[in-house]
Amino acid sequence: MRHSQTSLKVDIAQRCAALNQKKATLDTKADISASIKRLDLLEKELADLKEKVRTTQRLIQEEKTSIANSKQEAQEMTEQIRVEFAEICTLSQQIVTGDDKDDEAIIARADAVCAEAIHAIEELLNQ
Repeated sequence: MRHSQTSLKVDIAQRCAALNQKKATLDTKADISASIKRLDLLEKELADLKEKVRTTQRLIQEEKTSIANSKQEAQEMTEQIRVEFAEICTLSQQIVTGDDKDDEAIIARADAVCAEAIHAIEELLNQ
């Protein structure tokens, strides 16, 4: 009878070992704290990424607005430059060419002609 119990003991030992293995697997699966921590980290990372996306979108919009404003300002400045350049061109056309010595010589000749004319009128009146 003891001989038949040996095989029964071996069977019980094998079943206990299999049961212990299943319990260890169950314990591993039941301990989800590591998975929960990982899930929490992933959710935080996702929230951070969403915030970064919102910030980046805001910065992109600000940059687009800045570019549009710069283009408008550049167009306005270009128009101002055109107007001022046209004014300068008009003013430069009013400049008398030559130097002061040339002007003084012309004035001296005009004065001489005027003096001769006055002298001729005076002689005519004195006659």
